[in-house]
Amino acid sequence: MASVSFFSSFILSAMLILCVILLIKPLNYRMGKYISLFFCALIILCSCNDNKPKDVLDEQAMINVLADVHLANGTLLQLSAAPDTLYKYGTGRYQNVFKNHHTDSAQFNKSLKYYASEPDKLLAVYDETLKKLQKKADSLSKVFQKETEAKAKQNKKDGTVTGTFNKPDTTRLNRFRNKFKRPDTTKLKE
Repeated sequence: MASVSFFSSFILSAMLILCVILLIKPLNYRMGKYISLFFCALIILCSCNDNKPKDVLDEQAMINVLADVHLANGTLLQLSAAPDTLYKYGTGRYQNVFKNHHTDSAQFNKSLKYYASEPDKLLAVYDETLKKLQKKADSLSKVFQKETEAKAKQNKKDGTVTGTFNKPDTTRLNRFRNKFKRPDTTKLKE
């Protein structure tokens, strides 16, 4: 988007230069040159504004909102694919995220469009968002690992065994074999 605004300002400045040249032609050559150069510099400087729109979230707030939006997206993946499911459960989750961060979907979309027009800033925001999500995932995996170790320790203390066994139950299998076993009739009696 930044290249589009630069291109449009370039076209506008070229048109203004032509108008100025046509209007100033009756003046002497040197004065017309200085005036056209002044207007050209003025237009280029005015088109280079790098101000944020006033309703755009700052980078840290955008990182927090994006992290929570992606977590909400992840929870929605667990739902069934019924037609109204996303509308029924998704809108409430997104509204809850925006409510927790004191913003709304319009401001979030405007901020996302602004950061999309500034790729370097968007990349920095998403890098921080990924770091934040990875930190949450690491902390959850540590908690899960501690719970698993605590359960294993408790089961060892109680004498119970958990886990899956790949060996079949041979006592039951032998009972089955013996039940249907017929005597061998091919052996000769002596």
